[in-house]
Amino acid sequence: MEHFIDIPKSFHSDGDGKAFENCLVCGKYLLDGETSYVIEKAMKNYDGYEFSSTIYEYAICGNCHLELQKGMSEESILNMQDYYGQKIMLAGKHTMTIDLRTFDLDKWLSKCFFTEKPVGEMKEYQLIGQFKGNKLLLNTPPMVIGEDIIDDMAGLLSDKTIDEMNGFKERHLGPPPELEELIYGRKLIFL
Repeated sequence: MEHFIDIPKSFHSDGDGKAFENCLVCGKYLLDGETSYVIEKAMKNYDGYEFSSTIYEYAICGNCHLELQKGMSEESILNMQDYYGQKIMLAGKHTMTIDLRTFDLDKWLSKCFFTEKPVGEMKEYQLIGQFKGNKLLLNTPPMVIGEDIIDDMAGLLSDKTIDEMNGFKERHLGPPPELEELIYGRKLIFL
């Protein structure tokens, strides 16, 4: 059984404040009620301020997301699965489940899923969720991934996978990685 809530504002586009309507890659309409998709947002905090800005954000339909994952090398996939499993066990979490009776989305998204480090103490983090139509899917709860985990994951990727991700970023999200690093600092990964 699937459990849903309305799309929270934190997963709306920062560009116009509205829900994402189309897949970044193929343009498919996402809010029809039947389309599964992922939203990912990379955020940057500023020292001394209670302010964050969006480095990039996108929504990608399930089919395009699968195609993107096919570009990952077998080595990268296995490394990421092993890492994820180890982190889940270290955190004492056997599954990524929530109690729907007491679930507080703001509290859930206030810290890194893996380290529980508060978002306000991070320089950068990523926000990820799975959706269907105009609803957030809670069977696979959304998560915040902190900068330390992002760095660890980036180190697990093969050159082939890094090239594929950089190509995706160049085609769909903006400047090439070399320029992006000058503008934003270290590179981020896609999950």
